[in-house]
Amino acid sequence: MNRLEIPEGGNTPHIVFDPASSLFIIEGKSFPEDSKEFYRVLIEWLEGYKAELPSTFQLKFNLFYLSSSSIISVKQILLKLQEYQAMGCNVIVVWNYDEDDDDIKKTGEDYMKITKLPFKFAVND
Repeated sequence: MNRLEIPEGGNTPHIVFDPASSLFIIEGKSFPEDSKEFYRVLIEWLEGYKAELPSTFQLKFNLFYLSSSSIISVKQILLKLQEYQAMGCNVIVVWNYDEDDDDIKKTGEDYMKITKLPFKFAVND
């Protein structure tokens, strides 16, 4: 599977999905005009990567703003990772947040409850 990298835009996060280095990260702010369309590329990539099903898949989030439509799209990504887990992959979600950002932390906690995926919460330095 090829590396997917999308540079950070004015209202979109930086995306790196790199199987060669096992680096999978979504970072920055997320309020694209069409969240569904922006995240569709990631969801399709994850669907294709399922065929290679790694033994472990770790996705790191470092988001400091999510629009309501982005919250729905990120949930779709996490639901795709549920499929990985159901197929035997050890999925780990690392949810980074600023110490004083209770909203982002709570969003991650809500995702963890909804998806039942293992989350590691980390405060940004």
